[in-house]
Amino acid sequence: MFPVLRPILNKGGAGRYISREETVPRLNPLVAQHLRVLSAYDYALPRLSSAIDATELNALMPYARTHAAKLSETVFSMGGTPPNGTDLEPGASGQGTTDAEMLYHILDLERAYHDALSEEVDSVHHQERTRAILTHVADGSETRLEALRALTNRLPRPARD
Repeated sequence: MFPVLRPILNKGGAGRYISREETVPRLNPLVAQHLRVLSAYDYALPRLSSAIDATELNALMPYARTHAAKLSETVFSMGGTPPNGTDLEPGASGQGTTDAEMLYHILDLERAYHDALSEEVDSVHHQERTRAILTHVADGSETRLEALRALTNRLPRPARD
């Protein structure tokens, strides 16, 4: 659906929402992606040499974990089983040894996740509750992106292999 038409067509719930069964396979990849992002943060936070950077990012983690739980809860409410991250080794999504390598890696993962969330909100006619949750989670991702941009602005981007 065209984003410009959404306010008009969604007035009063007009239009066909995707079913609960259709929602589960659309949300599960987002849950898995969110868990990979969290894993990258978990890898980097104890390894960052700047305590100030670590404290700033660590302050965002309770919200990020709540968002992961909210997405999983939504999948459960739709009758599905969300990924739970048990297939990920602790810090499996982490990368790098320097602050710049770790922070840019997280920035790239967070940006890809935010783009996937935005695409899901803009292109799929989810039920209003699901849409509100996705929008809220995308806003949280945007907040983390802003913090990451501020931290990485002063660091040169490491060369890619």
